[in-house]
Amino acid sequence: MGPKTLPKLEQRDATERNLNVIRAGSDIGGTFTDVILFDPKTQDIRIAKIPSTPNLEQAVLDGIAATGKQANELEVLVHGSTIVINALLERKGVKTALVTTEGFRDVYEIGRINRPDSFNVFFKKHDPLVKRELRFEIVERVLPDAVLTPIDTTSIEQLIEKLRDHSVDAIAILLLHSYANPTHEITLKAALEKAFPTAFISTSSELTREYREYERTSTVVANAYVGPIVEHYLGELARHLKTRDFDGNFYLMQSNGGLISEDEARKNCIALIESGPAGGVIGTQQVLNDLKLPSGVAFDMGGTTAKAGVVENGSPRIGHQYFIGSYNTGLPVLTPVMDIHEVGTGGGSIASVTAYGELRVGPRSAGAIPGPACYQAGGRDATVTDANVVLGRLNAALPLAGSMKVDESAARNALAENVAKPLGVSVEQAAVGILQVANTAMAYAISAVTVERGLNPADFVLVAYGGAGPLHATQIARELGIRQVVIPPSPGVFSAYGMLFADPQGHASRTRITRVDANSLGGLENIVTELIDEAVAPLNIAAGMADMIEFHADMRYVGQEHTVNVPLEREMILHGLHAEIKARFDTVHERSYSHSAEDEPAEIVTLRCVASLNSDKPNFAAISETIGETLPNFEAPVWLSKDFAEALPFFARGTLGAKQRIDGPAVIFEETASTLLLNGDSAVAHANGHLLIEIEHADIE
Repeated sequence: MGPKTLPKLEQRDATERNLNVIRAGSDIGGTFTDVILFDPKTQDIRIAKIPSTPNLEQAVLDGIAATGKQANELEVLVHGSTIVINALLERKGVKTALVTTEGFRDVYEIGRINRPDSFNVFFKKHDPLVKRELRFEIVERVLPDAVLTPIDTTSIEQLIEKLRDHSVDAIAILLLHSYANPTHEITLKAALEKAFPTAFISTSSELTREYREYERTSTVVANAYVGPIVEHYLGELARHLKTRDFDGNFYLMQSNGGLISEDEARKNCIALIESGPAGGVIGTQQVLNDLKLPSGVAFDMGGTTAKAGVVENGSPRIGHQYFIGSYNTGLPVLTPVMDIHEVGTGGGSIASVTAYGELRVGPRSAGAIPGPACYQAGGRDATVTDANVVLGRLNAALPLAGSMKVDESAARNALAENVAKPLGVSVEQAAVGILQVANTAMAYAISAVTVERGLNPADFVLVAYGGAGPLHATQIARELGIRQVVIPPSPGVFSAYGMLFADPQGHASRTRITRVDANSLGGLENIVTELIDEAVAPLNIAAGMADMIEFHADMRYVGQEHTVNVPLEREMILHGLHAEIKARFDTVHERSYSHSAEDEPAEIVTLRCVASLNSDKPNFAAISETIGETLPNFEAPVWLSKDFAEALPFFARGTLGAKQRIDGPAVIFEETASTLLLNGDSAVAHANGHLLIEIEHADIE
């Protein structure tokens, strides 16, 4: 057991807390580890950005120490990590077995038999995490509402012997219709835990109570596959924290934007699949709320990848199915997750020239070690960061992340050898080309969560963060027709910052196909109560203590296959308000598909419940107004095109007062990021520290 995980700070008195109130957020990326500390008493915020190390838990502790505080001074630590998604994408999980109902072991490999890319002769199906020889069957069969064949004890004994022969580290259990009746899964897990006390054993009914056998199989296999890795990682981090006398609340960032306790994360590892990026989207939601803006695109460009998500009408877009890899060949996972699209383009993305003379950027990354060539740590490949240094957009006189010095000559040499010479162009032309390719790839990530969802990116503001996001934001905004860009405070550590705005959450779902009419909704009353109890259970509270309980329903017209997610009030379900539920569904369907069928009957497929607790959150610190014009700190040559450089003013963001305006072209620099303003752009400092950038309309049109 690690540090205790209590639900609310208010429930611990000052003596028990030793007067500690500091909340910390930590986000481990492929290149940097970000840590931010917030003191609710003083509203003081401290940040640290250090290179990520192979020893991930040590990077968290080093980041805390770099802020000038120690772990024993913290009341809450919120942690986000890419350990789950990395293990899945790189196929570095443990040896896992799958146990399923007799006759169904090949469902995991058969999948849905859909072919998303119909005319691709090189198309390949998904590659299961568990090969056929490690998929075992057991004699049993339940129906959604009855037991057809009791679980066979002899079959269990034979299964145990087979598993012993294969020496597996983890076991995934998926029995038919266990989403409705998990009795056999519970019985089988108890027997396997007795036989294999050190193995990680996961059942599908513990993770999701939704139908669709293939998706449930894929979910429980993925959870078991990474389970021992997550257990070890969290155990080591908890052990290191304990040796430093940390006695506060330790939470993990879930993919849906809520917080989960360490104990829950050890069981439901798959909830952490997009742990780090979710923090930035939650932070974006708070920025938009602070600016009284309804919707925006969250754009996070770090050292390894760029990610985009959407906040629409004040709420992040949440999906309930995630694909490990891609929709075409990926493995589905049933878990609530932010609608985030990721591309392998970041500051450390490697630029290269193919044998056919094509310039490519990413997905290979220089990472933290050795990093871009300009880091002077042994890197020889040309990267996006090196291109920005060559063009003067990242000024070599300004250290990265507050302390890391960059070497322009090393960046220039890397671009010359790897890109400029093979293409027969100047180093500056090569650098401009690298950025154009990178910006196009990142614009696609934003299009994937807007255009491909029926949304117009021009209707949104772009909230840009990450160490490299502000440097590319105005260029990407032009490409997509976005007219306003927002750079929040401390953009380089903003995903960690966003975690401080997250609340502990519990989720529950249940598939029960129910007609929306006067005679059928009464059957959902008991399910509503059960879902509330299940949702609050991870919070260690009674149902009445939750600060917020929300319901959503996956709905469709009778005869349809796919659903849309409809927010509902609890009273609408309990009081059987079928006309109001149907009208709300029609509205959502119209918005999603530009048509609806008011006269057609509808049905609820899956009911979902979210319970949450409020936590102390930071306020964006107000900045004072400054009288008079702000003068630049210095001027330096910057290439805005491949043809020539021009002297641009560089302004320190910390010297800008509220309402002060900077007209482009210019660069605004700070400890963890630099913001590039192009010709016609104008930036105004908001009273709460945000940079509001207007993109010149003529360039868009």
